[in-house]
Formats: sequence, C-alpha cells, structure tokens
Amino acid sequence: MTQVKDFWLSYAIDIIYSDTGDVVSEHNKHKDLLKFGSNQLIGTDKATIMTLPSGVLSETLLSSNGITTLSSSSGSDTATVSVEGHTLSGGDFTFVVQTAILNGQNKVTLTTPLARISRIKNTSATNLIGPVYGYEDTAISAGVPTDTSKVHIIVPAGENNTEKAQTTTSSVDYWIVTNYYADCLRKTAGFASIKLEVAEQGQTFITKIEISANTGGRGEHQFEPYLIIKPNSDIKLTAIAAATNTPVSGGIQGILIKAI
Repeated sequence: MTQVKDFWLSYAIDIIYSDTGDVVSEHNKHKDLLKFGSNQLIGTDKATIMTLPSGVLSETLLSSNGITTLSSSSGSDTATVSVEGHTLSGGDFTFVVQTAILNGQNKVTLTTPLARISRIKNTSATNLIGPVYGYEDTAISAGVPTDTSKVHIIVPAGENNTEKAQTTTSSVDYWIVTNYYADCLRKTAGFASIKLEVAEQGQTFITKIEISANTGGRGEHQFEPYLIIKPNSDIKLTAIAAATNTPVSGGIQGILIKAI
C-alpha cells in the first residue's frame, strides 16, 4: 500500500482497498478540490448552495448529456471561458474540460455536451458582466433561458466564476473529503442549517452530516476519519434558513485520488 504522512488519508486508502479492492494513491492524481457556493435566497425550504434562478431550489440532474448551451444576459460578454463538467455513458461519469467563446446574449454551443456542469471560469483579461448561464438548449429572452428548469449553472452578475457547492466524481475518482464549512452572511441576526448530501450511483441523495451557521459564527466540521466519496457520485451542500432571503455560502474541501 502507498505510504503517506497523513494518518487519516492512509486510513481512507486502506478502507477503500478493504471495501472495494481498489488500490488508490494520492500521488496518482495530484489534485485537491474545493467546491464553494453561495445562494443569496435561502429560505425556509431546503435549497442547494449555488446560484439558481429565482424560485428554483435545486438543479434538475440529468441522465443524459443534455447540457449543451451557454449565453449571457449582457451583450458585452464575449470572453473565453473554461467549462468543467462530466459526460455520462453507461452509468459512468467522465471529467471534461473545454473552452467556449461567449457571444453576448446569443447561444453558444458546447463542443462536448454534458450531463453535469460544475464550473464556468472566465479565462480572459476582461471581466464578465453577466449573469452567464449554462443550460439545456431552450428558448431564451435577452440571453436568459425562459424555462428555468433547464438551467444547470450560473455565473453571477459581476463575477468571473461560478459559485456552486455541488459536484460529481468521475468513474475513476474517489473524493476524500477533509472538511466542510458554511457561513450565514445576513447583516442582521440570521440562522441556517447546512447539510452535506451524497447520491451514490443509482441512488438518491442522503445526508451525511448537518451543521449550523449564524450571523455570529461559521459552521464547520472536520472529518476524522475523512469522508470517502465513491466514484460516480453526486455531492452537494444544501441549506434551510430561519427566514427568507438569507444569504448562505459554504464549501467542501478534500483531495481526489484514483486507482493505480
């Protein structure tokens, strides 16, 4: 087995081998992963911590590669962006990175259609104005999809990167989660309950752990042992607040490892 200095990482590697027979190594991937998100409209119904269209509580996950299109609500957005996500074939997710050049409020078709889209990042020298949308091809009005259920990711106005505390593991990757955190960003007294939820392949989301955050203090949990996320899993942070329109942010941190 691979020798590592971190006891809990070594323990996770041993558990993966014991449970699945997979021999994995952090040296074979060399990639840490932080998935951070923000939702300014958390209320008394559970919602994912990501930028969503008004009235939408969570992304509608697909069973096919139906995410094909980008557009901006600003005609001035013509930057090159990097798009990260996963394709789906035979029940297996494959991680894909591609580039696209925005064309203002006009539709831009992705080179590779996706089943999951986890990040859009501006790689140009000019700031985005946005919002910028990633979605299944549908009708748009001034660059904004009219069917909000087709939207899977949004770069908020004035930002150059998506804020989405939701991601997916590929068919070859384990995500060893070391910690997660959340903040309630309301200026006046506010409170939110935040859950880390995981859906393994072919299953629904289940809660792994729940913490709280309030105006006076961050909620944070350090995993020991580390939380092992299996390949082909969906992971997200969700929140419920004590009042409507409560801004909540949060992130999940860990390292990706894969079989030798």
